Amino acid sequence: MSEYNEFFKFAAKVGALEGYLFKRDRVEPLANWIGNIEGMYQSLSPAVRKEINFELEGVLQRTLEYGDRVLAPEMKDRLNRLLAEVRGVK
Repeated sequence: MSEYNEFFKFAAKVGALEGYLFKRDRVEPLANWIGNIEGMYQSLSPAVRKEINFELEGVLQRTLEYGDRVLAPEMKDRLNRLLAEVRGVK
């Protein structure tokens, strides 16, 4: 499978998570979904990550905003850690 196939799957999952949380009052457990996004991001090459980080930062920020009332603290923490990594803060 090509690097761009994996990139497309990653982008689709992140975008779907953002859309899923838009104006939700409650959600089903999302730990596995977030875990898949974390793992897929890590598996992308540094060059691809560098190219997508600007857009991903916005998606993660909106995801945290939309999910503020419904995401469990542990899931918010994981998304905030990924956001920090995307911003280059380790």
